[in-house]
Amino acid sequence: MRIRSSVVPWFFVSAVTIAAMTGCEFQVDSRGNAPDPKRVAAIKPGVHKRQDVEQRLGAPSTIATFDNEIWYYISGKVKSVAFFKPKLVERTILTVKFDKNGIVQKVHKIDTTKQKEIPFVKRETPTKGKELTFIQQIIGNLGKYTDSSRDNQ
Repeated sequence: MRIRSSVVPWFFVSAVTIAAMTGCEFQVDSRGNAPDPKRVAAIKPGVHKRQDVEQRLGAPSTIATFDNEIWYYISGKVKSVAFFKPKLVERTILTVKFDKNGIVQKVHKIDTTKQKEIPFVKRETPTKGKELTFIQQIIGNLGKYTDSSRDNQ
């Protein structure tokens, strides 16, 4: 039995196309600490303490730097396809604010998915002084160091 020559290229092209389509399937990754909404709803301001919150929601993603009375639970979902840059699908921040006695004052959930990304500034701050080459740095250090054993004699 002989295979016709027009079938071979068609078979090869279809096999490559199917392999490429299955190899580029997207993947959604969950990142961070996403507490169960039922457990979040069970936390009542003025009633629950830090220990209760940690027992129900787990450890926070981070605690406020200057005010230890605010806990943040940050979670997100990222969609990635092959080698392309991952795309943010969803990001939420749950903040739990405590008073000085450790009792919950406020629980607030923020959806930050559609917020603008702030670009970093790429310019550099100039400094005083001069740029030295590697050779200038080596030659500049010659003679600056003395033998400390000679000074003690």
